[in-house]
Amino acid sequence: MKPSPFRSLALPLLLALAAPLSAQTEPPPDAASAATPAAAADREPVEEILITGAKTTGGEFGEKSGIPIAKVPQSVQVLDANGIRVRGYTNVGDALRSVPSANVGSPRTSAYQSFDLKVRGFLADQMRNGVRQRYYEDVDASALSNVDRIEVLKGPSAVLFGQSAQGGVLSIVTKRPQREWDGSFSFVTGSYQRYAGSFDVTGRISEEHGLYFRLTGELERAGTYVDFQDLDRENAALSLTWEASERATAYLVAEWVERRTLRNPGLPLVGTELPNGIRRIPRDTYLSEPSESPLKSSAPLVQAWVDVELNDAWTLTPRVSYNGFDTEFTQIRVRGIGVDNRTVTRNGRFGKEDDEYLIAQLDLQGDVEWFGTAHSLLAGIEYDRERGSFLQRSLDNIGPIDALQPVYQFGGAVGPAYSFAFDITYPIDGVALYVQDVVDVTERLSLVLGGRYSWFDSRLWERDASGVRVPGTRVATTVDDFSYQVGATFRLTDTWSLFGGYNTGFDVESTAAARSRTGAAFRPEMSDQGEVGIRYAGSTVTGSVSLFQVRRRDVLTADPIDDTYSVQQGEHRSRGIELEGTAELLDGLTLQGGYAYLDAEVTRSNDGDEGRLEDTAEHQANASIRYELADLPLALWAGFNYVGDRPLVNDGFLLGSYVVADIGASYTLGRVRLDLVVSNLADERYFVASGNVFAVYPGEPRQASFRVTYDF
Repeated sequence: MKPSPFRSLALPLLLALAAPLSAQTEPPPDAASAATPAAAADREPVEEILITGAKTTGGEFGEKSGIPIAKVPQSVQVLDANGIRVRGYTNVGDALRSVPSANVGSPRTSAYQSFDLKVRGFLADQMRNGVRQRYYEDVDASALSNVDRIEVLKGPSAVLFGQSAQGGVLSIVTKRPQREWDGSFSFVTGSYQRYAGSFDVTGRISEEHGLYFRLTGELERAGTYVDFQDLDRENAALSLTWEASERATAYLVAEWVERRTLRNPGLPLVGTELPNGIRRIPRDTYLSEPSESPLKSSAPLVQAWVDVELNDAWTLTPRVSYNGFDTEFTQIRVRGIGVDNRTVTRNGRFGKEDDEYLIAQLDLQGDVEWFGTAHSLLAGIEYDRERGSFLQRSLDNIGPIDALQPVYQFGGAVGPAYSFAFDITYPIDGVALYVQDVVDVTERLSLVLGGRYSWFDSRLWERDASGVRVPGTRVATTVDDFSYQVGATFRLTDTWSLFGGYNTGFDVESTAAARSRTGAAFRPEMSDQGEVGIRYAGSTVTGSVSLFQVRRRDVLTADPIDDTYSVQQGEHRSRGIELEGTAELLDGLTLQGGYAYLDAEVTRSNDGDEGRLEDTAEHQANASIRYELADLPLALWAGFNYVGDRPLVNDGFLLGSYVVADIGASYTLGRVRLDLVVSNLADERYFVASGNVFAVYPGEPRQASFRVTYDF
């Protein structure tokens, strides 16, 4: 029997309604500052996974925005590293379970989790230290050892971050070097022979020269709940801070991530979400070829920037970010199922992708006063350089497989046979100019105004099987875009504030290589969001409620004259309400919860798929409770995540709703910290989208993990 959605949604709704009532009727004079990290340090420490958009200090969103989080005129949630550790989350998607409007995507046994991480029904792009990532996040979504926090900005945000997905920005801020020596080592063991170790060491190299470092790393060797599929991964990072002078501080972040596993095709709909008349397909079934389905991905990332204080009011920041992406895989895909409801047809390919992405920025930021009004200005120029290639060979001799009793085709004397498919190269160059003004109109009213002009020149050509460029295959496109943002925050009292705004975005990835029936290039795909909301930030309670609408416009859809071509007439829309909050109700007792209602639709299409938007649930909710015992260094917690039914593809078959419940405990004994987590406690059997109509991924079954951390 499916769980009742009303029972699942009751706790977060009650929390959202009760939060303001449980606060003090007359807040103390400094109630706003009582919610800050400094003030919180005076109370008993509470390890949280969620700080709502009401967070009033602690830095600016995205590391470079110049906007204090309290003045961002759209919804923001902050997920901190300590909470991620306590909850036993193993990847970025897991962390998003605390964001009510987020789709946490496919499990980490899938190929590239970031392809389906969504917020408010649309894809969300990842930034690292304020700069857009490109492919880097596809290597290993579990590389969390160097992550200090994940800031979730909801809705398109192109002014500062450029080309980005419509759902929002996952701004990942890495750990910074500290002046004092500190460090920790952790070891994790868990279900399916999972073993992982990580370390984090920071301190001074030379106090005299103002040079500090931080070194983090992680190594994992694990089995998974899928037959034959192991997961080997490593990541390491070195961060340096150099206080070169009183007015110049330089930063360096260098990271490496690598993952080796098998490419998992998922399972067919029949036998999982649909009955096959025989028996259910076990979740551990592997329908590719264990001997011929390797997936290896690796990537370096290097970021460097210098904050140069020109005077007491102005700072100049040159910034550069480079990352590579190298992956090689054999992908065997599930396609269709026979009349016997058990024989699965398959096809396959070999792929090799090699990409490099460079972003260089120069920002000027400062404070001025014009006509009695304070302005915090940021102006910048950005250069983007992308060089990528993709080689594909078709797998010609892959046959069907029995989903209930798999017998694998390759191994021993029989191997795969390939034929050349294509080899493409795609260089892209771009330049952008952007400006932003945060205006303190009064002590209570602040405005955010911004604009960005972007220009892209993209090219694409093919090579033959010998690597020689094929004449006549060059496709060149030049596009430009102007994006803008207008928003406001009005502080009603020391604890209540209103926020709202309108912002736009653009994306060239879906249209850059395509051509219309007449041979014309397509313009960028556009997006916009309007949002209004209210925040509460008391000493023990924080929360927000927001109403929003996000539109994705100029989407490619079939040309009604010749459906082998496309036209830019499609439109998708998501609108709804989102609630989130955290409350310290009693000494040591903390509640956190959220709820989102999403009315997401394909509103215009020539493809016959108008209706509910793919992989987007109308109702989502989460809640957790944490209790720290007064006389023992012991903390207990429990939580759940509810996801309603949602279409597998646009206006398609509905995947069933599900509830996943987790429990955990933390115990501290001197320098040793113990964390025990059991996820999917009830072993709920559920399935998530795979990105196509033929297959689904099984959700992760019940698993336990035990972590030992030693601080030195």
